[in-house]
Amino acid sequence: MNLVSTRRLLARATGRNAITWWTWIITFPFAMTVMSGLQYVDGGRSLGRAAAVAGVEHIGIGVLLAAAYGILQVTPDRMRAVVALLLFAAVGAARPFVFLGSAALLGIPVTVGELGVRVAINVVTCLSVFSLIAIGVDLVRDHRGVFRRLNAVRQAAEADELAALGRIRNLRAVSVDAVLAQIEDAAAPAMLAGIEPADASRLLRSLANDIVRPASHELYVAEEAQPARQEVRAESRAEAAAEPPAPAPGRIGWLRSVVSGIRPAPALPTAVLFVGMVAPFAVGEYGIGVALGQTPASLIILLLGNIAVAKLSSRVKRAGARVATVLTGYIAVGVLLTVESSLFLRAAGYSTTLIAFQAFVYPVVAAAVALVSSLSVRVRADQSAIEESMQAAVDSAARARAEYDHEREGIARLLHSGVQSELIASALAVGMSGGTPADASAAVRDAVDRIRSELRGARPRTDARTRIRMLADSWRSAMTLDVRIDDEVWGRLDGDDRRCEAVVDAMSEGLANAVRHGDGSPVTLELERGEDDGVLVLVTSGGELASPGAGIGLKDLAGRAEVALRERAGGVELAVAIR
Repeated sequence: MNLVSTRRLLARATGRNAITWWTWIITFPFAMTVMSGLQYVDGGRSLGRAAAVAGVEHIGIGVLLAAAYGILQVTPDRMRAVVALLLFAAVGAARPFVFLGSAALLGIPVTVGELGVRVAINVVTCLSVFSLIAIGVDLVRDHRGVFRRLNAVRQAAEADELAALGRIRNLRAVSVDAVLAQIEDAAAPAMLAGIEPADASRLLRSLANDIVRPASHELYVAEEAQPARQEVRAESRAEAAAEPPAPAPGRIGWLRSVVSGIRPAPALPTAVLFVGMVAPFAVGEYGIGVALGQTPASLIILLLGNIAVAKLSSRVKRAGARVATVLTGYIAVGVLLTVESSLFLRAAGYSTTLIAFQAFVYPVVAAAVALVSSLSVRVRADQSAIEESMQAAVDSAARARAEYDHEREGIARLLHSGVQSELIASALAVGMSGGTPADASAAVRDAVDRIRSELRGARPRTDARTRIRMLADSWRSAMTLDVRIDDEVWGRLDGDDRRCEAVVDAMSEGLANAVRHGDGSPVTLELERGEDDGVLVLVTSGGELASPGAGIGLKDLAGRAEVALRERAGGVELAVAIR
């Protein structure tokens, strides 16, 4: 665990979830069992009286926690961490006195015991347990929010993809299929019965001028095509809305996500934490000499046991079975620790009655640490997944828009240069053929068949210029973006799929970085001529670098280009030289 992780955990332990209802609820089972002070009530012989005192005591602790919560609400942020830890310690220090007050209130005689030792035990326990609970609650709430956002992003991306596919389908329905249907309907009588060649020629010219030409012009001219595009967009949205919505993951989905991410607790920190929690009890009950003699053995058992649990669970692939393996392993380690401690104390001539709590408490503490460490990893992983999903959604939207516009332009060219020319050529041929009505009917049928084959063929791939401009347009909806592209760049990209792909990736990574570390100021994207007929991509934005190291995206780019990410004049510049 490094310094950054420690600070992050401290911030969670003392942050907005430092004291919650869960602090009181989760500690209730401990307050009624291992921390009940049973040994101080009739020498541990009266469980009922001990439970009554422990119950009233925990109510008193709840009052103290409520007061501590109120103090934290008016504590300045810069002092919050220190004040929160002091409040945890204060509640722990007050707990033995609350125990004595609860017993006096109920009229139940109790022994005071070593009050200083009891205070030390409770201070250490409350500091450890309250911090663990606060970290766990904070992580759970953070992860639930992140999990909801991740699923919302993914569902939105899926809906956008369906809508994009619907737009292209509807574009074909509005243009290609509609044009083809009109042609077939108009030509059907001539194809079924004979027709004079002159009439067939006029029919084919009419198909070209009255059906195909207007359709191609509507697609060619942006101002005229815009209403059709709006109609397509509305229809595609209606189609997407008609799709059955994906069920929300809810709590069951979130629990599955948590369970699937559970991993063993860090071996050494968990062992040290538990030994530190038990140390005040051991010193108070058995003396510092016995405690010092027992501590190394306990650390070794816990460390080796935790390592064994980690190795064993790593071989289990199913999430549920892995969690069961981890919990069972920690129970076994707790039992082994209790057996070893009992043998050690018996050899030293001490009673082992009070040491049995380790078999119960250690699995709980280790499981809590495992949950906290696993959730911490899961939160970061899901946050990264959100960024990746958003990036993928932007890329997908850019591709979808490029595909849509390319489809529209391709259909327009096909109608104008292909279908219309085919109809006019066929009209001229049949008009000059001098054939019979049956021959003219066959000529019309052949022309319609050729048109049908042309209209239902595949479209060519999107070129570099279209793809890059569509990607830039997509990002303009998310930021103020100034795009500057040297005209000579296009010649270096056309026909070079590898270089074009690298440029698109560099643009995407640079603009995504601008969103992550930017300050909302305008962003500049430049594509310039590079060395050796290459292309230089420059993305400049405001803000500052969150961390000096390169992320996965930049590392991937570095394998295909020269990458430099640096701070310059109050901003950040990403330079990618692609050769």
